[in-house]
Amino acid sequence: MVTAVALFTALAVLLLWGLSLRLQHQLRDQVLERAQMRSQQLADAMAGQMEASLAVLDLGLLGLRSAWPRSREAFDEVEQQVVATLPKGLVSHLSVIDAGGTVIYNSPGVAPGTFVGDQPHFKALRLGGDRLVVGEPVRSQRTGEWLIAVGRPMFRDGVFSGAVHFNVSSEHLALLLGRLALSDNDLVGLVHPGGAFLARSLHNAAAMGQKLPADRPYLLGPVSSRGTFRVGGAVDGVPRLFGWQRLADSGVVVVVGLSHASVLAPLEGTRRQALLLTALLSLALLAVGAWIGWLLHNLERRQEEARVNRQQMEEAQRLARVGHWTYNPYSGATTWSQEICRIFGREPATFRPSFEGYWQHVHPEDRSRLDAVIARSRASFTAVDEVHRIVLADGSLRWVRVLAQMDPLAKEKIYSGTMQDITELHEAQRALEQLNTELDRRVKSRTRELTMLNRDLESFTYSVSHDLRTPLRSIHGFATLLQESDADKLSDDGLDSLQRIQSSARRMGLLINDMLSMAQQSRAELRTQHVNLSELARSVVRDLQQTDPARQVRWEIADGLSAQADPGLMAVVMQNLLGNAWKYTGRTEAAHIEFFGLGEAEGMQNFCVRDNGAGFDMTYADQLFQPFKRLHRLDEFEGTGVGLASVQRILQRHGGSVRGEGVVGQGATFCFSLPLEPVRQFLDSTPNQR
Repeated sequence: MVTAVALFTALAVLLLWGLSLRLQHQLRDQVLERAQMRSQQLADAMAGQMEASLAVLDLGLLGLRSAWPRSREAFDEVEQQVVATLPKGLVSHLSVIDAGGTVIYNSPGVAPGTFVGDQPHFKALRLGGDRLVVGEPVRSQRTGEWLIAVGRPMFRDGVFSGAVHFNVSSEHLALLLGRLALSDNDLVGLVHPGGAFLARSLHNAAAMGQKLPADRPYLLGPVSSRGTFRVGGAVDGVPRLFGWQRLADSGVVVVVGLSHASVLAPLEGTRRQALLLTALLSLALLAVGAWIGWLLHNLERRQEEARVNRQQMEEAQRLARVGHWTYNPYSGATTWSQEICRIFGREPATFRPSFEGYWQHVHPEDRSRLDAVIARSRASFTAVDEVHRIVLADGSLRWVRVLAQMDPLAKEKIYSGTMQDITELHEAQRALEQLNTELDRRVKSRTRELTMLNRDLESFTYSVSHDLRTPLRSIHGFATLLQESDADKLSDDGLDSLQRIQSSARRMGLLINDMLSMAQQSRAELRTQHVNLSELARSVVRDLQQTDPARQVRWEIADGLSAQADPGLMAVVMQNLLGNAWKYTGRTEAAHIEFFGLGEAEGMQNFCVRDNGAGFDMTYADQLFQPFKRLHRLDEFEGTGVGLASVQRILQRHGGSVRGEGVVGQGATFCFSLPLEPVRQFLDSTPNQR
């Protein structure tokens, strides 16, 4: 529908524009036709003026022809009288030509003697009889001006004896023609019967010497005396409407051309108004079409949404195994959705639902209880939420949950509700109950085993603490006694071996102490409180400086750093991190150690310890926090490799983390984070408390 409305709207807009353009075209044609008739009328009027001008010239020529045989003085007098009657500038000069074609007389200032016997206008004078002849324009050799010979033949005893003619200025005629022009592009012209321009109101100089195309109507034959046509100008190419009139005696054609632009200019405002009106109507049509399309689109969208919602509801009912039903206890009218039919194993297309059919499927052991529930609901208008069993036609058993309600204010007391197949859920609940029972049994068993393991761990810790330390102290003591009493009796190799025994015993003791410390830290109960990390760091720094008072280290401990943590465990963290910085800057001149904060981010507080000591290779960064893993040799720096592992375990118990970055020979930075709010963990209590 939306597509049809869009197509109809587009078609209406196209028809509107087509009609508008067609009317404008018709109006344009009418204006052009009227202008063409007007050009013909103007050509008729101009032809009358040109005939009058030629008549004046012809009258002067006749007077001069009559005076020529007389004396020269009489001819000069007649010439002066004739020239005085002509418009100033129209005639350049007067010439008399003998029968042989030689100019035997020119008006003053022009020397005679020029031969014109071969010129077309002279031939026309000699052969054309006693009539006025207008020649084609010729450029004057003396002035360069374009002149038109207008002459009359002379006879003596009925025999051609020469001719007298005026040399008329083409430019002057062009000025006379230009007086009729109505606009800058309108044109008035005189055309010789042979097709050459005699004068032209526009661009006269450019037109001189040119001939018009032979397809012009007035050149196709001398029979037609007037007419109209439309064509582009031969000189400037401007489209014009031409009207023309042929002069009867001389055959000269007067042409008036009205340019399309000047003719159609008065229509421009009307055309613009028509285009604007058409555009406004088109916009209105488009707006109405868009509005109707929008309404239809919304209608189709809502219909599609309703269809999709209906499909989704049916699909949701199928997936959830929930169906909808209604029941009128007075009329017995019953409706079931497709999902309820599937729950009962029926085909929706062939099955007719009814309350009796539903009741037949209820499990016999559940009927009395369900009947009592329905009776109470009818009496009190309360909702029903009941789970019972149904028996299908094939004898299989299903569990269903029925929800029903009735509007007590409705005119008809109609029940409506849902039915859900909960067989799998019921079976899952039974399986979950069995699983919970089994899990409870397993948890109790695992708890007993864990308690026994914790006791074994405590026994192992006690054994490590007492049983291993006693023989180590004996080994170290006897080795020391042997070194003191019999050092002079032992060889150098023996003394070296004895020192190795003492060093290994001390290292073993340190490892045992670190193992016990790490175990205690992992099992110690977290007692979270506000801890001033800045003061804790300064306390650790004082202890480190007391171990080597002569050593110079520049410390920078930021003020105001605090967190919510266990004070004792955080002391271990600071001792390990600052202690490592102290240790690994031992061989660095101008040692520098910093402790500063990085602010809060994503619910965590961030702190860093930075030094300019030995650093480490980031290739082995994954071994930093593994117990007993070391990135430096013992002869370089002492240690057991347990400190950073303890730091990581303590921070993880708090819900935080630690990471390290370093560059060999340029120092290391260890940053750790602690949550803004303390995190409760299961390991925060002892085994006995758990």
